[in-house]
Amino acid sequence: MVLRILGGIIVLISSTFLGFVLSRDCARRPQQLRELQQLFQMFENEVLYLSNLLSDAFENIANSTDSEVGIFFRSALKNLNSGNGITASAVWERAVKENIKFTALNKEDEQILISFGKMLGNSDMEGQLKNIRLTISQLKLQEQKAEETRNKNEAMYKRLGFLGGAALVLIFI
Repeated sequence: MVLRILGGIIVLISSTFLGFVLSRDCARRPQQLRELQQLFQMFENEVLYLSNLLSDAFENIANSTDSEVGIFFRSALKNLNSGNGITASAVWERAVKENIKFTALNKEDEQILISFGKMLGNSDMEGQLKNIRLTISQLKLQEQKAEETRNKNEAMYKRLGFLGGAALVLIFI
């Protein structure tokens, strides 16, 4: 009997913990989208006001953040400095595809980031700025969607974790 009670408590705690983990993951995406917007605004400043080279801009952004989404700029910088002769757009696309799995971003976000990279280094400064601003506005829309999803699902995950565990305990008893 003691083992059943102990097992029930462990199941309940585990499922509740799982609900809180899923809830936290749901909250990470809007936060990372906001951080990405800030990084792209920094990138815009690097291009517009400082007229830095792409590698310098990537380096300044990579060094100024410890955000999880800063990994795109760090990886792109590493690939750009490797001297393989690949284009800036290919470097960015590679960085996004290799590192998206380390973030809470989804496929739509990935496509926005990849489409940003397609214009990277292929146009004049004005074209680059328009591309950056377009990316920022798309990320804002994604953030709004992610925030709505978070508001809908965050509390649900917490409750379902607990209630699912309680249902399992009742089934096993």
